[in-house]
Amino acid sequence: MEDKSRYNFCEWPLDLLVDYVLKVHHRGVRENGPDTLRLINKVMMENLVLDEVEQLFSQSLSDLDTHLMKEERVLFPYILDLYDAVRRGQPIAPMHCGTVRNPINVMMSDHDAELQRHERIATLLNDYQAPADASEDYKELMRQLSEFRENLKEHTHVENDIIFPKAIEMEASRFDGQNS
Repeated sequence: MEDKSRYNFCEWPLDLLVDYVLKVHHRGVRENGPDTLRLINKVMMENLVLDEVEQLFSQSLSDLDTHLMKEERVLFPYILDLYDAVRRGQPIAPMHCGTVRNPINVMMSDHDAELQRHERIATLLNDYQAPADASEDYKELMRQLSEFRENLKEHTHVENDIIFPKAIEMEASRFDGQNS
């Protein structure tokens, strides 16, 4: 994925990257998603495609809630423990899933599905271009949906391209490739 990030995430330590994802992306989905969904329902009559957009976005929030929970409860705690063990030169038990690659593969699949879903939303909404006669609420909805998609892209980039490869590399260094 092309890196259009506002920060040079590659230079950040792994624990800071995880904190950023949790505080910016996870919190952002949970705080902004429901407001965007309410706005979709508020302007539903302005565009016939908003019925499908509402279904797609609603399902996205539900699926993302599950995805974020898996990251917060399973994957990120292990990655942070692995990071600390590597930094301190201490041993760490292998992940209960066998290897960190297993949950990472699931997360990456989730990312792909969400990006495809939000590309569909963008296509339905003419890449978030509001008609000239659209209400201010409709224009605000286009802004929010576009921002949501951009944040999702950044979330995916930071995890898929930086956090996950670093975690796989650290695990390999701890277990000499036994878990790959």
